[in-house]
Amino acid sequence: MRLTVVEVRRLLWRRIPALAVLAAVIISVIALIGVHGQARQIAQARAGADVALEQAIADWEENGEQYLQECLQGQEDERRAAGDASVDWGCDQMEAPSAEQWYGELPPVGEQYTELLAVAVYPLLLLALAVGSTGVAAEFGHGTMGSFLTFVPRRAPVFGAKVLAGALLSVPVVAVCLVALVLGVPAVYRLTGNDPSILADGILPSFWMSVRILGLGLAAGALGAAAAFVLRHSALVIGLLVGYLMVVEGLLSSLLPGISRFSVGRNVEAVVRDGVEWITYTNCREVEGCREVTQQLSLGQGVLTLSVVLVVVLGLGLLRFLRSDID
Repeated sequence: MRLTVVEVRRLLWRRIPALAVLAAVIISVIALIGVHGQARQIAQARAGADVALEQAIADWEENGEQYLQECLQGQEDERRAAGDASVDWGCDQMEAPSAEQWYGELPPVGEQYTELLAVAVYPLLLLALAVGSTGVAAEFGHGTMGSFLTFVPRRAPVFGAKVLAGALLSVPVVAVCLVALVLGVPAVYRLTGNDPSILADGILPSFWMSVRILGLGLAAGALGAAAAFVLRHSALVIGLLVGYLMVVEGLLSSLLPGISRFSVGRNVEAVVRDGVEWITYTNCREVEGCREVTQQLSLGQGVLTLSVVLVVVLGLGLLRFLRSDID
């Protein structure tokens, strides 16, 4: 435990944890700016202060009957031309435009929070990975790892302490964004004059989602530290991750949909969302079209897959640290 505390302090002396926290704050601010823009538009539209919407409503009041008759006439003409009385242009659904039609409805605060987190989790995990990898890689790059081992010659405890320190310092990086969104989303809703009754909806699922993201942050910090023991350079760790995301997650997953359930991104999504579903297409033929297949990935499967990845990287990092030269 004392060695872990020492490692945490050593990491805190570096700039990367503070920069990562700052980046997490920027991510949350950008997300809240987007929410504020949507909420303000909806509030203005409902109050009759949206010029474009009011012009569209006035136009409908003046010409709506004409638009409806034109729609019905066009529908009837197409029915005659096609010989199909079931052709439906949806004319009976035409009505004056509303704020909800133009800008959508503002979701309950819990749903808004979870949707923001589902997007923000990926840059947050990348920041956690960078925090974990930078401290270890810097010690190899500056040659201080060998000096440190003269004071603590047992390599296994040193490895464990550095990996644990990288995981622990991922917590403030992830937590600052979670807290900012938890406080910021309700504040934005109140500032823009939206219905307070939606503030309490969906809170419990949001809480558990936040817990799972914190767990992923811990794993990402540990993974970054362990990967730095293997590659011994932070840029290589980040570069390898980016290359993997581009080639495997992007290219191969689109060419071979069957491997998508084993991709890191899909499993992260399953953990964050407590399970995930997506559609793939098989037996595609020119005339008959494609058959839709619904794929499912549960929370348990996501946790298992990501745990295997973490254990493998930890094992490789420990093995290289124990058996190879430091310099």
